[in-house]
Amino acid sequence: MTVDQLSDIVEQSLNSFNLEKLAATKADTVKEQILAIVKLLCKDYLGAAESELKVILNYKEGEFFRKYACYLLWLKETTVEERHQFSEEIQQKAEDGAGNVIINMVDRLDNINKETVFAKLTVARIHNAISIEDFFRLHSLLERIPYVDLKLLPQYKEPFYDESGDTELLFATGALEIETIDTKGGSNKYKLSRLGDQLLRWGFNIHLDLEHGKGTSVELNLGEDSDIEAIFDQKIKDAQPKFENNTLFFPDGTKSGKLEDDGQFLYDVARGK
Repeated sequence: MTVDQLSDIVEQSLNSFNLEKLAATKADTVKEQILAIVKLLCKDYLGAAESELKVILNYKEGEFFRKYACYLLWLKETTVEERHQFSEEIQQKAEDGAGNVIINMVDRLDNINKETVFAKLTVARIHNAISIEDFFRLHSLLERIPYVDLKLLPQYKEPFYDESGDTELLFATGALEIETIDTKGGSNKYKLSRLGDQLLRWGFNIHLDLEHGKGTSVELNLGEDSDIEAIFDQKIKDAQPKFENNTLFFPDGTKSGKLEDDGQFLYDVARGK
């Protein structure tokens, strides 16, 4: 199957195909779902012969259709008109054929469960819950975050740092933002970014009711007034000469001779006179 043929199949399924027909097949296995899609959408290219359809399962298209079947079935409650408008919007914003864009977006996801999340984000865009720009951004987050770490996002409702390593990865993708910069030698605290919050809300149906736009705070180790006074007292003490064993030691590392040799002057300096 050529790239153009595959693109046409995807565009046809989005623009002019009643997905209730696909859902009505009640396919029990992934293989049956793939064959059902191919039978319903590929007649112009492969015919309806079962032997010809099974050839697809020997190639990379088989893996794509496994992902696409999952994605497509979650869109069955949207109308053909809604999906057609969505397809046109994709084509306009991406400046490429909608079929090509969706093929790449579906295929780049490395976990079948991510296809379900991506389908929910698609429905959210179709119903104008998110912008078309955020639709592409959220797919980028979904693609780059390992599925095991996606499930950790809710713990960042409150400022948090996880030493296991997911914090740095989630921050690098844009799912987190810095909430508190710690200058005390500890770890910075992170919370869900606006995009991370939207990914949970529209991709996982998890609503955390977060507020965004407050900026980043800084934890400074300023201490109490008594602590500050103690610091100054210590600085003054460190700057004074020290008298030990009849020898005067200066802050720069130099020292005097014996007190009895240096006379009254060194005796007075050692006592701050």
